Amino acid sequence: MRKRPFLLFLCSLLFLYFPVEWTIRLSSGQPFRWVEALFFVLLPLFLIFGLIKVTKVGWYTLVSMIALWGIQDLNLYYSTRGQAWSLLSHLGIYLLSLSYFINPRVRHLYFDPKMRWWRTKPRFETFLPLVIQRENHWDYPTMRNISEGGCFLETSQLGGVAEKVFVYILLPIPLSVSVIKVEGEVRWVSNSQSKRGMGIQFHGLSQSEQSVIREFVRRGF
Repeated sequence: MRKRPFLLFLCSLLFLYFPVEWTIRLSSGQPFRWVEALFFVLLPLFLIFGLIKVTKVGWYTLVSMIALWGIQDLNLYYSTRGQAWSLLSHLGIYLLSLSYFINPRVRHLYFDPKMRWWRTKPRFETFLPLVIQRENHWDYPTMRNISEGGCFLETSQLGGVAEKVFVYILLPIPLSVSVIKVEGEVRWVSNSQSKRGMGIQFHGLSQSEQSVIREFVRRGF
């Protein structure tokens, strides 16, 4: 699955209700107020952008906005005892959005970058041997997966995050390039017994090398 959940868009767009409601109020003769423009338009649009982009700021803005709007709605309702329909419609939006975005599986999307699968390149699982050069010595790990952006190397010789290495990839199928030499950077390290190794990010891949890796991944799928 390479597309973000469609329900995420739908639940984010729920907050378009507030600009629409404000526009209807203005058209009925209500005077323009900057504070209302902030609450009804700027804040909801900022929230929608953050939720669709899947950012931590968007998630925190959701909680903050619901808290601010909830206080304002209750204060308005008990001070005027009117516009019950507005309060009920707002409560409906709060409950629907919270039931979706507070769900642990959805909430993790906003705090764990590894779960944002739509932002990652297609990755092919492999068991290929390869060669890496690290300063003045060589290592021969196993490449467990590869994408256009990088690869995961299974090895007991772990490097440090941000360490520079040169990776030599020997492609086992006939392509326009048989060996790819690319500079890489250690982005993360795993000490787990079941998955001991390093995540490498590629730097400086040429267009032809990118297309070769893309074709290799495509054939693997």
